[in-house]
Amino acid sequence: MRDENLHKISELADRTVTDPVTANILLCYMMHKTAQELDADLLYDIAVTSGIINYFAFQDALQTMEETGAVTCQQKDGVKFYFLTEKGIDTAERLHYLAGKSYREHITEIAQTAVRRRKNEEQVKLSYETLPQGCHLHVKIIDHELILLELTLFTPDEYQARLLGDKILTHPSVVYHEILRAVMPEQEQ
Repeated sequence: MRDENLHKISELADRTVTDPVTANILLCYMMHKTAQELDADLLYDIAVTSGIINYFAFQDALQTMEETGAVTCQQKDGVKFYFLTEKGIDTAERLHYLAGKSYREHITEIAQTAVRRRKNEEQVKLSYETLPQGCHLHVKIIDHELILLELTLFTPDEYQARLLGDKILTHPSVVYHEILRAVMPEQEQ
């Protein structure tokens, strides 16, 4: 069984997981590495939208995780949140023996980036305005109702505006600090 799982996971670097058992292990690992409660939408973004796990394998694995007790669920404001149990943590730790370090790091980075982006969505407001010849990306970075930065950027098209918006949403504090660094000489900082 271990050799079979090792073989499955070794092939993951270049394809989407379609096996629910492997998907179960990967979901537990992602949840363990983020070390927090995750809702189904965020789990979906981490696993399916990123291309790691196939939609059907994701659905089967999530249902199996609930049925076997690898996760527990709680409703908060109408949203279902998942928490790893000890059984889920044990499942997550199996990936350490079944997949290489680079693959584990890749999965961890995807999961942590998705969690960070979700948190940043509360502080970063993005909107897109299509123009006859291009697109405006409107960015607003907020900290406790205080607007830290409000910026409009022109891009040649909406696709590029969305790429830029995605980068800003992933690292808003870097954008803010780099703008400050660019406009203030080092002596003034």
